[in-house]
Amino acid sequence: MAMARVPECEVCNEKVHLPPRFEAPCSVSCGRICHLDCTRAYLQTQNVASFEDGSTRLIDCPCGKGVYAPRCTVCGCSLLPPTPVMQTCAAPCGRALAHRACMDAVQKFGARRDCQLCRRPWMF
Repeated sequence: MAMARVPECEVCNEKVHLPPRFEAPCSVSCGRICHLDCTRAYLQTQNVASFEDGSTRLIDCPCGKGVYAPRCTVCGCSLLPPTPVMQTCAAPCGRALAHRACMDAVQKFGARRDCQLCRRPWMF
């Protein structure tokens, strides 16, 4: 029985153990992935606060068509600027992100969800 290949982060070359929805895959789904923490570190070195603050600097993917961007936990689309983004759960997790508009829709419908990673309820 063959072992499944664990993908590596294209920035730090470390193994990516979490599912892509909790990291920063290529926005055009080429198969490459970057750690969410690596993309945040890049943003901070560029004097830009975070995805949640609407920052506009992202790391280009070597495929030449996409950037490394986290996915919305609600709709599954890439979280690309200038669309407002928010965390769905509080620290220490804080890895699940969503479009503000998607979270507004979840809240309007009165839906309740738990984070698929830390299992705590989403914050509104």
